[in-house]
Amino acid sequence: MKLTGNRAAREAVAPPATATIPMMFGTIPTFLGATPVRDLAQLRELDAVVGGLPWEGSNTWGGYSGCEQTPKACRAASVRLGSGFLPEHRIDVMSNLAVGDLGDLPTFPNDTGKTHAAFQEVAAQVFASGTVPVFFGGDHSVTYPILKALSAQRPGRVGLLHFDAHLDNSDEYCGDRFARNTPLRRIAELPQMDPAKIVHFGIRGPRNSPSQMQYALDRGIPVITMAEIRREGLVNALVRAQEIVSRGTDGYYVTVCSDIIDCAFNPGGPTDFGGLSSTDMLEALFALGQGSMLGLDLVEVYPRLDAREVSMHLMAWLAVYGLAGLAQRRSSGAGPRTVREIM
Repeated sequence: MKLTGNRAAREAVAPPATATIPMMFGTIPTFLGATPVRDLAQLRELDAVVGGLPWEGSNTWGGYSGCEQTPKACRAASVRLGSGFLPEHRIDVMSNLAVGDLGDLPTFPNDTGKTHAAFQEVAAQVFASGTVPVFFGGDHSVTYPILKALSAQRPGRVGLLHFDAHLDNSDEYCGDRFARNTPLRRIAELPQMDPAKIVHFGIRGPRNSPSQMQYALDRGIPVITMAEIRREGLVNALVRAQEIVSRGTDGYYVTVCSDIIDCAFNPGGPTDFGGLSSTDMLEALFALGQGSMLGLDLVEVYPRLDAREVSMHLMAWLAVYGLAGLAQRRSSGAGPRTVREIM
């Protein structure tokens, strides 16, 4: 049988010249050729939806990174990933999930409050529909309005698994309470979030401060450092983290700062050493996607600094593996599974 059109694009490793790939806007393709979502009423027909959060606020090191360009760069990278078929897990994302692409959420340059409010408004509609979102940032501040929307709908019943080299729980940065190194503080302050159900995972290195660690300890927020992960092994540490964010919750949200991954694998992200490998993170998201994952975001990669677009492709791969986990769960019909069962 000869394949044509969008099906040909999804079957091929690289899309044939005759394929028609849906465009989100201009010449920017949708992620994995997903259906463009032009009306939020479409969300109820979808299992998962991709959205861009193209925001960069206060910069905490060097110059501005251009991370607001990441969503479109990851969409472009996804064209090379076919239908999201993972032969090692024998699962195909687009054959097992109805996936849409929201495009980029409304963003207002130089206005953090207005931008975060817009992100929160759209995210609230996504979560209310029951669709699982995958968001591409943007800097890490974008996670705060997303969790504000989710926790308002499930007060006290949302876990948060935070993959990062840094605690990101400063009270402010040069007077900015919504800078990229503050979101976990703002989230922990939300009345609908239980700090004991937040886990910092992979914390390491000198770009943290004593006051940040003390804040986590004082609020009863579990911190699993890279040293602990090396001693316990990734699987055991991940089992422990998933149990914490699942206990007494409806599910968990996963936020991934790219510097959880060692910069040897992530040249377009922050220069933080001693982190997880790309393989570690891919398999972690595949496993977590099979659990009660309510949503996922991928933040802090910098297209202007990304030689050969390695990190853009890595973020696209991470999204595919998270979606593949969700596809595995939906296709099996067996309900959520634990990391202990999978890995």
